[in-house]
Amino acid sequence: MQGFYGRIWYGVQGAKGTAATSFAPIGIIGRANRRIPAGLEKLFGVGSWNAMELSEGMTLGEVGISIAALEDPHFCQYARRSDVTGELTWLTIKMGYVKGAEVYTSVIQDCKMDSLGLRLEAGGRISVDLSLIGGKVTNTAADPGDMSNLDARAYRSFEAVWDEVLDLRAFSLDVRNNISPIPVIAGSGTTRDPDRIWDYLDEGRNDVGGSLTYRAGDVTRDLQDCLLTGADHDLVFTSCGDISPAQSMTISLTGLKLESEDFQLQADADVLFECPYLATDWEITG
Repeated sequence: MQGFYGRIWYGVQGAKGTAATSFAPIGIIGRANRRIPAGLEKLFGVGSWNAMELSEGMTLGEVGISIAALEDPHFCQYARRSDVTGELTWLTIKMGYVKGAEVYTSVIQDCKMDSLGLRLEAGGRISVDLSLIGGKVTNTAADPGDMSNLDARAYRSFEAVWDEVLDLRAFSLDVRNNISPIPVIAGSGTTRDPDRIWDYLDEGRNDVGGSLTYRAGDVTRDLQDCLLTGADHDLVFTSCGDISPAQSMTISLTGLKLESEDFQLQADADVLFECPYLATDWEITG
């Protein structure tokens, strides 16, 4: 069975435990997977070198999505926490396949986006890797829906500009929300899922970083002399393809500082300055 039989969608939930009522496509997906770890633990007793029991622990749903060419920034925005509550949005992921009369749908409810990795090489397209942690998983012999691609509105890097004089050869953004699934010993007022699923998805610290790769050899930052100051930066992308009017997308980075500078001389490639960075916040709009 080839991958073009597959479908994948996402829906926004109003709250944990409330199913999404409408679904939207994500874009040009290169790969998507759903994994359910059983949470098994080996229990050993004195005098036995074999496990005496395989105990069932907490389970969850893990979702991985690779976007081959970013068409729409809306799904990526759910990796950013609310400015008001500091929390991530609850999502439902629906994925499956259709091959004639053979159909399958897996619905992963109560998801939050744990990490986002955005990559861009000059002359190419924006690719994104996303990971989500979810709760209840329901599998059915049902049609997951029609094709899950959007209309062509992918963004090309050579149509992008950013607010610094120096040119970039490559750019990346990595966001990690450090989500932890937390079970509880429930109080009398707690509504529990009957399955072995966590009760809370706690957001940890927000790690934002990435790398800037400069092509030109005139990068003058003196990292050893601590002359680098934090700055806000914007990268603006415009859509390609037959789209009228043209669409735009902006990646905003707050308080960016370079971590290091790697000066690279290569026999068969450009002279490069590769600079990992950290930032205090980020946002994608468009």
